[in-house]
Amino acid sequence: MSFNWINVEDYTSNIFLLMDRWLIRCIVHHYEDHQNFDENLGIILAYNPTVAWYFGKRAPETMEKRDRLIANAPKGLTEKEVRLAEDFVFDVLDWAIVLVDPDVMNSNCNYIYNWDKDRLLELADFNDKVVLDVGSGTGRLAFAVAPLAKHVYASEPVDMLREYMRDKIKKERITNVTVVDGTVERIPYPDDMFDIVMSGHVVGDNYETELAELTRVVRNGGYIIDCSGDDDFKRKGPDSELLKRGFEYFYHKSSLGGDIYRYRKEVMK
Repeated sequence: MSFNWINVEDYTSNIFLLMDRWLIRCIVHHYEDHQNFDENLGIILAYNPTVAWYFGKRAPETMEKRDRLIANAPKGLTEKEVRLAEDFVFDVLDWAIVLVDPDVMNSNCNYIYNWDKDRLLELADFNDKVVLDVGSGTGRLAFAVAPLAKHVYASEPVDMLREYMRDKIKKERITNVTVVDGTVERIPYPDDMFDIVMSGHVVGDNYETELAELTRVVRNGGYIIDCSGDDDFKRKGPDSELLKRGFEYFYHKSSLGGDIYRYRKEVMK
């Protein structure tokens, strides 16, 4: 699925050289069922040996499949045919490409540039709270609450985004935001550490694992918040999986026409 966040013509296969192990693993192993994806990725790897080498060195667990994709790639393709394969893969992976191009992410992802931080601030009292932002990205949520919170921890698995946030912290002399590596399935903090745990566009691949981990690190009486940005998606209703697990929801219509649902749950242990 493409979100139309990038112009594929702006990129070459060198963009893969900015990707970290987590991203490469996602790309190689998570698209088996996507029609023609493996075929086109194999062409990229076969005709760009530096990218193939980088995949193996950066994410050695992908080497077996990488080699299989290369072996199955057609021989003797023209430069134009290789470029068509690149365009196909870039279109599918626009979500991954913006993760290593944070300026494009901020300017092209509508859920970021069209977002009002008051949509988050009205969900909880962030004053003097210890807050965790999971899957922080470029820091949309983390930097919104930093002026109020005691301290904000921004957990993000993509190293380019971590460095983007650290650069912003240094440039703007922000003293109460700490950036760390981590995923929603594996948060690098002890139990009961945070007053508020928040995320946006993160929960949903594995509700049980993800929500168990978010619950683990939030204190008794604290809140888990899921605060999506404003986009243009027409949704049929709130997330039934979150409602089943005790979340309340808040609805508004985006200026882009999307149906936006935000969620909150007070955790009692």
